[in-house]
Amino acid sequence: MMYAKGQYFNADGVSDQFFYLRIPDDRLSDFQAAGMQVSRKDFMVLATDQANRLRVMVVQGKPVKVLPKNTKPVGDCFGVLNGDDKLPLTRKAMAVLIPKAIKDRQLAKLMAIYLPEPRHHLPK
Repeated sequence: MMYAKGQYFNADGVSDQFFYLRIPDDRLSDFQAAGMQVSRKDFMVLATDQANRLRVMVVQGKPVKVLPKNTKPVGDCFGVLNGDDKLPLTRKAMAVLIPKAIKDRQLAKLMAIYLPEPRHHLPK
């Protein structure tokens, strides 16, 4: 049995914590081929979580043979998510797919949170 190390991909970004997934033997060749196509960089897979829900995870491109001590897998990897170009979907490719209107709204929210209020404008 091989494992994948990854993070959950949520609407507000990627989770802070890393989790491990089981890669079934019949899906291992697909996983390894996807890792080679993206030069062992991170890519997205469809997997289950602890509550048996389907989730998207960003996983590292190289499978793990042995889990670290005191670690258990949280679910199973079902398959690799591919983009329109038939290559594994990466974070960058996913960001490109998000519609511009949604990106603009999210940027506006972030700017309101993190940028300071404008100071008084002095006359020129």
